[in-house]
Amino acid sequence: MDGHVDNMVDKQTIKEPAVETENQIFKIQTETGEIKEAELITVVFIDGKKYAIYIVENDQGTIDILASYVRKDDEGYDSLVDIDNEDDKKKVAEFISDLLS
Repeated sequence: MDGHVDNMVDKQTIKEPAVETENQIFKIQTETGEIKEAELITVVFIDGKKYAIYIVENDQGTIDILASYVRKDDEGYDSLVDIDNEDDKKKVAEFISDLLS
């Protein structure tokens, strides 16, 4: 793992029960519009906010570790949303760094 933290997901819906399942595979759309498969590592709460941590294979043949907010959509399903707050990005990056240590 290269430790790269990003949040390329604009919005991707995943059902609540599946979030708790190990090795969940789902599709995301990157900032460039490309559709890629992602694998959920974990869902965590940091300071009261819910985050999905997942991996995506990049074009160099390694993986990127990505994170997004998990928020309920209008239908009650969990949805992945870009992390737009710099402090939240730092907290998630620290969590991922601790995971990899």
